[in-house]
Amino acid sequence: MNLHEYQARTLLKAAGVPVPDGEVATTPDEVETIARAMGGGVVIKAQVHSGGRGKAGGVKLVENAAEARAAAEKILGMTIKGLTVNKVLVAPAAKITSESYVGIIVDRESQRPVIMVSPEGGVDIEEVAAKTPDKIFKLAIDPRFGLMPYQAMSLAFKLYDDVKQVRQAAVVMQRLYQAFVDAGGSLAEINPLITNDEGAVLALDAKISVDDNELDRKPAIAELRDLSAEAEAEIAAREAGLSFIKLDGYVGCCVNGAGLAMATMDLVKYYGGEPANFLDIGGSSNPEKVVTALKIIGADSNVRSVLFNIFGGITRCDDVANGIVAATSQMSFEIPLVIRLTGTNEKLAVQILEEAGFSALNDMDEAVEKAVQIAKEAA
Repeated sequence: MNLHEYQARTLLKAAGVPVPDGEVATTPDEVETIARAMGGGVVIKAQVHSGGRGKAGGVKLVENAAEARAAAEKILGMTIKGLTVNKVLVAPAAKITSESYVGIIVDRESQRPVIMVSPEGGVDIEEVAAKTPDKIFKLAIDPRFGLMPYQAMSLAFKLYDDVKQVRQAAVVMQRLYQAFVDAGGSLAEINPLITNDEGAVLALDAKISVDDNELDRKPAIAELRDLSAEAEAEIAAREAGLSFIKLDGYVGCCVNGAGLAMATMDLVKYYGGEPANFLDIGGSSNPEKVVTALKIIGADSNVRSVLFNIFGGITRCDDVANGIVAATSQMSFEIPLVIRLTGTNEKLAVQILEEAGFSALNDMDEAVEKAVQIAKEAA
């Protein structure tokens, strides 16, 4: 679950991270009032779950309340990477002397949180990694002890020469880590972490992503979820108990099991196609899940073929077959289906599909190659 910047700033501020004041607005009138109260220049920032807001025109630096209102009129209602801007953050403009990056992410390889710092802040960390990887410094954190003061100081010296700023940055890192843990985060970052003309170190931007598995234990964090900022397909999938991630390709994938889903997407790429999604129906023998899955995939206008790749263990092949038949009878589904079923109740599943006018394969390579070919021919 992603948090808006204003929500992340609130959590960091509660943890003691120095964050400039800011207020959220939903109308140009509110923006003008807030800007006037702040007096002087302010920055207007679109609140959407997307990077690249500045490049899309969703961040504007203005000098007075009138300009703030004009900027808000352009930003509110605009679309950034398919997401509509319904809220903006209004914050005082900062006098920036330097910009750095500090972030924490869960690293699967080390099985620990890893903190990353870079003196190159204010740009995407991926860009820094690609162009100047030597300017990124990493440290795996032992979760038993957290980020120790000496570790934070060592990282801070990678950012600043001034000892006063080093000490401030070290404290920021420790408090960022605490906020990361308290939120059940999978990612937390400050970009940029700035110094101003008075020598103070401040978090000018904040981003936090929360592990969905933590939400049952952290109801206060769960309440921060903004459904209006999420794609309808992802909401429907979550409510149905499906794991769904929208991608940019054209071969829809419906698979049972995360490992098989990843292998399926790799095979789609191998045969020259592009997967349109990651969709795992899990191990449940529930035909309604298949109905929902097919509706979600079918709603994507980019999808030219749909591949069902089912390895029946806990999931029964006949339940999947019944779900496919039910879904295609409930909706006008014109996208070609390629179905691969093998495992529990495979023969019964094939019989159900054949009676409904479908055919089924049992070879995974053959099914994937066929789905890619159909999609390419439909282009």
